[in-house]
Amino acid sequence: MIRAALTTRITEAAAYDEPRDSISHDWIVSLESWNVMPVLVPNRLSDPCAYFDTLQADILILTGGDNIGETPERDETELKLIDHTLIVGKPILGICRGMQLINQHFGGALTPINGHAGSSHTIKIAEPWHEFYRDESTVNSFHNLGIAPEGLAAKFTAWATDDTKHIEAFHHTEQPIIGLMWHPERELPLAGDRRVFEKFAKEGAFWA
Repeated sequence: MIRAALTTRITEAAAYDEPRDSISHDWIVSLESWNVMPVLVPNRLSDPCAYFDTLQADILILTGGDNIGETPERDETELKLIDHTLIVGKPILGICRGMQLINQHFGGALTPINGHAGSSHTIKIAEPWHEFYRDESTVNSFHNLGIAPEGLAAKFTAWATDDTKHIEAFHHTEQPIIGLMWHPERELPLAGDRRVFEKFAKEGAFWA
């Protein structure tokens, strides 16, 4: 069984002055249906990299939620994990915010985008990925920041775009990193998401 380490978002309980780490139940249900064991990475660890090693995870998933900069403790945890996970040779899957963080960490830029929060839209998928997806699909969307073509970090290749050419999926040309702007754990998942995940978790940068 694949073991997936998932980062957690920081939330505030309404009746308590007590920041908490949390994860959407959608992730747990979806990964279990894929026969994947989810293991959670909390924030505020003194050494999240050592913790990650103890999990013996096959893949790191940088989940969505929390705009970059709003929760510094989460930003710090995930940035450390990105660098460490690549050192130990594990794949990284960034979802929505996770994809944005990866792009920014590697020198790319983010730009505000309208009409992508709580909606769905059509994306076009590049031919090499037609093994997993149709050339055109409808995806869910929950973000206010996007990646314009000129904002893509060096050594990353876009393989899915929306009708304004903003990037909806990318991979690193050499390292085992994939980013998806849509949420495979929520409504409107694409049939190819599970196949890509399984191949990526087992083989790493299979496109290189």
